[in-house]
Amino acid sequence: MLNSARKMSFLVLAALLAIFLIGCENPETGSLYVENAGSPNPQPAITSISPTGGAFAGMDTLTIVGSNFSTVLAENTVLFGTTTATILSATATQMKVIPPLVTGDNIGVRVSVFRASLFSNTINYKLSAAIEKFGGLLDFEAAAGIAVDAAGNLYASYTSNGAEAGILKLTGSGARSAYAPSSPGVAMWASIKMGPSNILYAARGVRAIYAFPANGGGVAALWQAFPTGVSISDLDFDGDKNIWAGGNNTNIFRVEPNKTVTTYPFVGAVRSLRVYNGFLYFSAKTDAGDKIWRAQISGAGLGTPEVYFDFGAFYPNASALGITFSSDGVLFIGTDGPARIVVVQATKAHGAPYMTYSALVSPACNSFAWGSGENLYASASNGFLVKIVARGKQGSPNYGAN
Repeated sequence: MLNSARKMSFLVLAALLAIFLIGCENPETGSLYVENAGSPNPQPAITSISPTGGAFAGMDTLTIVGSNFSTVLAENTVLFGTTTATILSATATQMKVIPPLVTGDNIGVRVSVFRASLFSNTINYKLSAAIEKFGGLLDFEAAAGIAVDAAGNLYASYTSNGAEAGILKLTGSGARSAYAPSSPGVAMWASIKMGPSNILYAARGVRAIYAFPANGGGVAALWQAFPTGVSISDLDFDGDKNIWAGGNNTNIFRVEPNKTVTTYPFVGAVRSLRVYNGFLYFSAKTDAGDKIWRAQISGAGLGTPEVYFDFGAFYPNASALGITFSSDGVLFIGTDGPARIVVVQATKAHGAPYMTYSALVSPACNSFAWGSGENLYASASNGFLVKIVARGKQGSPNYGAN
């Protein structure tokens, strides 16, 4: 009886196997191989990568041209060295990718495709950093206010182990020297600007503007005092060498070279000021939110402030901090939001092209200063001093240093 049951089970299994094999047979070839059901894909190949000559890591969009790529985005992998790129689009012969945040002159780029047993050929490509640390600050040093002179040298106020340590002078190559010693009673210089006769002016959130000796070498001295209750957080020069200053006040202040002070009503916390193309621009928080304002400078003084860019409307969870302009009217805004640096075109189109580098200007980008060429310097609240390559851009006039 047991043997009969075993025989019956064997016959049932054999019948089921036969039915399965008949169902799997390719009706055209009679083969058990079913085309495109897990079949291997051909080896991909890379013909070219553009732009030629290199790009910015983590920022630029590259075009990879080749063959045997998958039209299904997720089935492609693009490696720069051992790090994967972000693929934006894919056809069988072309992919658009954003390279990862790796840098080097000869980074091997290759492609793999799902179900292709081999990687593509390797093409070497150059990736550069759009933002990198500058000046060789040590782990216990932190940058604050920064400025440049007419020769493109950078000046950085800094702290050492949390204590104000003076002003550093840095050449374009990053060579460092002491410009001024620490000033007694000062916790930190929030803002510094180079003025006429190589005199460095400074503010620190109190009711005063200070000045260092011409060409450095000494501590800061009181240059202009303001009434009780006034705070000066930032300053800038116009073409007539007047200083424009602001903070959390009910006025913006103009201080002429002879120290005559004129006030102009504006209620709000002004964080940064920049003179550009006949206007005073300033980032400020008012009851209406965070905005970039501007007012025309004329012989009569300062015109009525108007909103230039409604920062809070587009970046509601961030504050507009330091601002600066390129020579062609592009506005750079330092923020404490995820974008860190917002770039606003003259058309008011805006975006955050440097977001991949946010760790270098975290948790906030506080201030900017244009160096020579395309070099834009910034200081961050983490104490980092960085150099930004603002490709194709140069700084607007620095009236104090010129």
